[in-house]
Amino acid sequence: MITLDELAKRLNALLPSNGVADYCINGLQIEGKRNIVKMATAVSASLETIQKAVDAKVDVLIVHHGLFWNHDKHGLKGVLKEKVYQLLHHGISLFAYHLPLDMHPTLGNNWKAAIDMDWTDLQPFGYINGIPIGVKGRIPRQTREEVQKNLEIYYEHAATVALGGEEYMETLALISGGAYKNILEASQAGVDGFITGNFDEPVWHQAYEEKINFFALGHSSTERVGPRALAKYLNSSLKIPCQFLDSLNPF
Repeated sequence: MITLDELAKRLNALLPSNGVADYCINGLQIEGKRNIVKMATAVSASLETIQKAVDAKVDVLIVHHGLFWNHDKHGLKGVLKEKVYQLLHHGISLFAYHLPLDMHPTLGNNWKAAIDMDWTDLQPFGYINGIPIGVKGRIPRQTREEVQKNLEIYYEHAATVALGGEEYMETLALISGGAYKNILEASQAGVDGFITGNFDEPVWHQAYEEKINFFALGHSSTERVGPRALAKYLNSSLKIPCQFLDSLNPF
């Protein structure tokens, strides 16, 4: 068992913002029970995920995408009201870590993925206010099709691609989630390919104009990495049961 205050201190120390201007509140968003005996992690604080947390009888839910964002109108009504009600009614505390969980060097969505896929010569990539969120590195020389296949196996998600670069690849850059606009930064970095979660119309042209290979593996799929790793880490380090709650989201 651990108290909520002790857990908050540990999580904030593990996942600091390091001065990055984020789009949301990082840390404790909803305060629940004082004593914690069971936890869960997830990608997003959707109503489905919260219901799964209720069914699993957890005391804490830790997500990448929380409830409160800068662009929101924070009236407590509709679906947001229902989410907050379910959490408070069942005494479940909600923590959210957005960019801190993207950029963590061993548990984050980007570096953990690169380590898992055996990239070498890992270096920071994708800067926000001078602080890197993503990662770049080297892979054994392989074709674009081989790279795509390996990414689809790792992320368990079909890739949407724009193969504007060289046929054979040795260098890649990665920023999980909605970072398709960083394709230009990847091109300027001289890598053979850029990996992210989502895509939009301009990326198709940019990939061919900038002569770089582009791979989108799904916003949610590329951001399961960190929450899964965090659940395993908390299980091991705190000796408190912590599970990853997955939900179908093809986007």
